Amino acid sequence: MKKRIALGLAALMTVCSMMGCGSSSSSNSAAPAGGADTAESGAAATADVAAAALPKNITVQVPAKAGGGTDVMARALTQQITADTGSNMTVVNNMDGNGVVAMETVRSAKGDGSTILQYHTSMLIATATGVYDHDILDDFTVIGVAQGTEKAQYCLVTNGESDLDTLDKFIEYGKNNEVKIGVQTGGSMHIVSGLMAKATGIQAKFVEAGSDTEKLTALVGNTIDACIVNVNQAAQYVESGKAHGLAVVSNGEEGAKSTVLPDLPSFDELGYDVNFTTLTIIAGPKDMDAGVAKGLYDAFAAAAQADAVNEVLEPAGMAMVFYDQEEGIKQLEAQKEMINSLVDELGLAQ
Repeated sequence: MKKRIALGLAALMTVCSMMGCGSSSSSNSAAPAGGADTAESGAAATADVAAAALPKNITVQVPAKAGGGTDVMARALTQQITADTGSNMTVVNNMDGNGVVAMETVRSAKGDGSTILQYHTSMLIATATGVYDHDILDDFTVIGVAQGTEKAQYCLVTNGESDLDTLDKFIEYGKNNEVKIGVQTGGSMHIVSGLMAKATGIQAKFVEAGSDTEKLTALVGNTIDACIVNVNQAAQYVESGKAHGLAVVSNGEEGAKSTVLPDLPSFDELGYDVNFTTLTIIAGPKDMDAGVAKGLYDAFAAAAQADAVNEVLEPAGMAMVFYDQEEGIKQLEAQKEMINSLVDELGLAQ
């Protein structure tokens, strides 16, 4: 009998991102479902219109490590916006306080658009778990919300030397033995791992293992039994035989597959609806000037359509399309409600 665990909207699509942790700072100068609700206005926005509303210098706070997926997306977009508009956009990688410092820097900034945030669904998780005591919808201006074009961005992997080389074997083992699942505590994949455990009925023990790279190192070192990681990070391990890829976490669309690991089945097609979607969020202070916010939205939405940006993002499965501003807020509201419920269910609230 098919067991269903729904995470995210079936209409949404998956984009790469993980919640950062640690304490460091550094700086450097397929459309979402909904048809008519997609950001056609952003794609059609001209550089002249966006440039007229933008400050000359803009700092973009990014709570992620330099070189990671979130950082790569931010730099690709901001470099394109700088080229399009002439505004100088500087990405600041600020992971202090698990991203709280970056979020607070933007929340308390001037509303002139000179300081903004690029982050993702983990901001909702931070609020739901009590890590952060402010809310994206109540305490910020939501400039734009984007959804990725990749339909299956995460996968469950086990050690390549283990006998757990299929999802059926993994589930059978997990129902009779405790399985150590590597997670980044309070991160997106912690929630997905919890839902996977519930959907499959395995006995899971969640073990702090850090970022995707750190999880995979722990997996190969046999300190954890399994983990759910981004398919781009997993690919080299699966292809080299260091890890078994068991199933991908899709966006819930029928037949959704990973373009990076296309041979892996989805949880859906194996009978388990373990689905997840990550939203990319561009935000500013609550009192941000509406004209500046619209100019920034147009600039980001247009940049996401640019060939130069997609030459960087598409090979890594990170291409995105922005919802129109009103629809983006609706998507955030829906995801916030779901995450709050799931965090309570998994006992992650502090």
